[in-house]
Amino acid sequence: MARPRKCRWVGFEPGVTFFKPQGVPMRSLEQVVISVDELEALRLSDFLGLSQEEVAQEMNVSRPTVTRMLAKAHGAVADALVHGKAIKIAGGDYRVAERRFVCQDCDHTWSNNNDSTTSQNCPRCQGSSIQRLFT
Repeated sequence: MARPRKCRWVGFEPGVTFFKPQGVPMRSLEQVVISVDELEALRLSDFLGLSQEEVAQEMNVSRPTVTRMLAKAHGAVADALVHGKAIKIAGGDYRVAERRFVCQDCDHTWSNNNDSTTSQNCPRCQGSSIQRLFT
């Protein structure tokens, strides 16, 4: 019996879920699919420059799982670019994680749903001893 898949945390739902080559009608295009959690791994690793260990921590999965997600997503993107296919972003076993932080100086907690993986300073005391809470 296979082990159940662990739910992956993503920072947000993607606003755009389809890309296609310009000037080619949809009816004549093949598609590749990238799941939302694979897109999140790409965003954290390739766009934000996090290590695979940091990506694993952000997404609440193991580092080998991140390696597999990135390999699948890179393969799909390469296939689409080389062969002129459309990219559809859909599916995956994920939930949108609320980014919560606690200040080690004053114990204030808050949410920060922007694109950064850490918060710079405490909004209450402006302290910089910030820790991410995983809920």
